[in-house]
Amino acid sequence: MNLPKHMKIAAGCMGATIFGILFGWILFPTILKGQLKKEMALSKKTDVRKMWETIPFPLDFKVYLFNYTNHEEVQKGAIPIVKEVGPFYFEEWKEKIELNDDEATDTVSYKKRDTFYFKKHLSGPGLTGEEEIILPHMFMLTLATIVSRDKPAMLNMLGKAFNGIFDNPETIFMKVKPLDLLFRGLNIDCAKTEFAPKAVCTAIKKEAADRLIFEPNNQYKFSIFGMRNGTIDKHVVTVLRGIKNVMDVGKVIAIDHKTEQDVWRDSCNKLIGTDGTVFPPFLTEFDRLESFAGDLCRSFKPWYQKKTSYQGIKTNRYIANIGDLANDPDLQCYCESPEKCPPKGLMDLTKCMGAPLYVSLPHYYDCDPELLKNVKGLSPDVNEHEIVIDFEPITGTPMVARQRVQFSLQLIQTDKIELFKELPNTLAPIFWIEEGLALNKTFVKMLKNQLFIPKRIVGVVRWLLVATGLLGTLGCLVFHFKDNIMRFAVTSDSPSKVKPEPDSNGQEAPPKIEM
Repeated sequence: MNLPKHMKIAAGCMGATIFGILFGWILFPTILKGQLKKEMALSKKTDVRKMWETIPFPLDFKVYLFNYTNHEEVQKGAIPIVKEVGPFYFEEWKEKIELNDDEATDTVSYKKRDTFYFKKHLSGPGLTGEEEIILPHMFMLTLATIVSRDKPAMLNMLGKAFNGIFDNPETIFMKVKPLDLLFRGLNIDCAKTEFAPKAVCTAIKKEAADRLIFEPNNQYKFSIFGMRNGTIDKHVVTVLRGIKNVMDVGKVIAIDHKTEQDVWRDSCNKLIGTDGTVFPPFLTEFDRLESFAGDLCRSFKPWYQKKTSYQGIKTNRYIANIGDLANDPDLQCYCESPEKCPPKGLMDLTKCMGAPLYVSLPHYYDCDPELLKNVKGLSPDVNEHEIVIDFEPITGTPMVARQRVQFSLQLIQTDKIELFKELPNTLAPIFWIEEGLALNKTFVKMLKNQLFIPKRIVGVVRWLLVATGLLGTLGCLVFHFKDNIMRFAVTSDSPSKVKPEPDSNGQEAPPKIEM
C-alpha cells in the first residue's frame, strides 16, 4: 500500500519521538550505568584504580593544639583554661603499596604509606611550628593512666622513674614546639641506671616499640605522627574490587588476613564499610554510607543531611559523629559494659591504640554538655567542628570532605605519685585534626567532561527528538485531514435554514423583517 508522502513523514516523526523516548530515558541510562559499573571498579585498567592507589593531589591535614594558659593552677586542681593554637598545615600524600590482586575472590590487598609536608605559609597567621606551647605531658599521663588501671601497686615506682627519666619534673605540663610534638619527637632519657627508670624504660621499649624512635645511648623520641610519616603501615588491608558487583567496591573484608577484629566486644569487631578512599556509585539520600576507620578501629555510618552543590555539580551532604555509646545499643559493644560507657560524644581508644586517649568531635561539639563545664576556652561550632562529606551521587565521588576529630587525656588524680596528687581529674583536650579535600578544578572539569556534559547533551537531544517528532506528526496529521477540517469549518460558519412558522390560516408566513 502506497502511503501519501506526508504520512510517510508523519511515520518518520513518530519514529523519532519513540527513539527519543527509548534512547533518552531507557537506553542511555542503561548504557551509562553499565559503563560506570566498569569504570568505578578497582580493576587495573580503570582510572579510578590509579587514583585509588595513589591520590594524585595532597589532602589538607590541619592540626590545632590547645595551649594551657593556667597550667600552674591546674597542677593544683583548678579547671583548665585553654586557647586553641593553629592550624599547623601539612600536605598529606596518600598511597597504597605492596598491592596483591586475587582474581578468584575479586579482592586486592595493600599496605598504606602516608607522607606529610609542613607548609608554613598555609598555617595560621605567624605560626612557624617553632613557637612554645604549654600542654599536659602526653607520655607521662599515658603511663600513669595505664599503670593506675592495670598495675596500681607499681605507681610509686613509676613516680621514681619519672624523676629519673624527666629530670625531677615539677609539673605534669610540658613546654614544647609543635613540630617536635607532632613529628620530630620529644626526648625520653632512658640512659639512667637506677632500678625504677631502667625497669620502666625496658617495659616502654617492649610495649611501645612501634611508636617510638630509638636513638643511640638509650635515648628515645616520642611524637604523635612521626612514626607514620613516610613509613609503610604494618597492617595489610584487603578490600573487594567491585568487578563482580560494583556496589561492593572498596569494602573492607579483612585486616591482616582476619575477617574480624579482636579489639572490642561482639558485633563491634565486624569490618563494615569501605576503606574510606572509594565509595560505590548510584547513591541516594536513602542510602547510609559505611566506612571503616582503621586508626580508630571502628566503622562509621554517615547519614544524609541535605542537597548541596560544588562548582556546578549537584551533591548530597552526609554528616557523622562519634555517637552516644551508652544509649545506642549498636554502639555499646565499644565499651567494657553499657554501665562503663563514656559520656555522649566520647569514645575510649585504649584498646585500639594502646594509649588512654578519648576521641570526640573538636571542642566537644555534639557531646555531653557537662564536658564543657570542666574546661574553659572551648567554643563548639557546627561549621568548624562537624564531620562533613559532599558526594556526587552518580559516581560516589567525594567532592568535599572534612573529617575532624579531637583527642583528649584524663588529668588523672592519684596520691601514689606526687605530681598527680592535686590534679582535677578532668578530661583535658590535647589537640584536634582536620583531614580534608576539595577536588580542584582539573578533576572537576574531568568529571564534567566525562559524565555530565554527555549526560546534558543527551538530555537536550532526547527532548528535541520528542518535541520535533510530536510537532512533525501533528503537522502531517493536520495536512492529511485538512479537507475534512476545512469542510467542518465551512459547515460550522454557514447560516442554518430555519423553517417558516405557519400563520393563523395554516399558511407559511413570510419571513419577518426586523427594522
